[in-house]
This record gives sequence, structure tokens and C-alpha cells, in this order.
Amino acid sequence: MRRSALTRTALALLSGLLLWALWFVLAYALHGAQCAGALGLSRTAGQIAQVSLWLVALGVIALLARRAARLDVSPGLGRTARYLQITAIGATIFAGLPILVLAPC
Repeated sequence: MRRSALTRTALALLSGLLLWALWFVLAYALHGAQCAGALGLSRTAGQIAQVSLWLVALGVIALLARRAARLDVSPGLGRTARYLQITAIGATIFAGLPILVLAPC
């Protein structure tokens, strides 16, 4: 496997869960800053910011999942990349659902 193919494969395997982790940290940082009053956002504006961040994260992870599905690698690696991307999408949806139904603070 050439170096560029190895890099693409590694990114396909890790990118979804890394983006999920980044979103998770940003979402809780935004939530904490909003509850502390550090950002000066109203509840509605904070909720809109949280939902927007969630939707952007879902969109980017979904795009990466589509890209990972088109990788020209061994079937095992391709299947693993696909499952990891699906796991990242599921984790993002599951962790983001409270944003839709609970008040920010």
C-alpha cells in the first residue's frame, strides 16, 4: 500500500469518530459558556447555536461516510471504515438529541 493510500485509509477509519469527539467537546464548551453567561447569548440563540453546530457535525460526518464508502481498499478495511462512520453518525445523533428536547441551562 502506498503512503497516500495508507493516509486516505487511516483518515477514512478515524475521521468520523474524531469529528464526533471534536463536536462533543465544542458542544459542551458552548453549553458551559452559555450557562455561565460568558457569551451573552439568550437561551434561544444558544439553542440555535447548539442545533446548528450539531447539524453541521452530522453533515460533515455524513459526507465523510460517503467518501469512505468509495475507497478503493480491501473489502475488510472498506467495511470497517463504513461501520466506524455509521457509529460516528449514531453517536452524534444520540448525544445531540438532548439539545433538541432539553432547555440549555
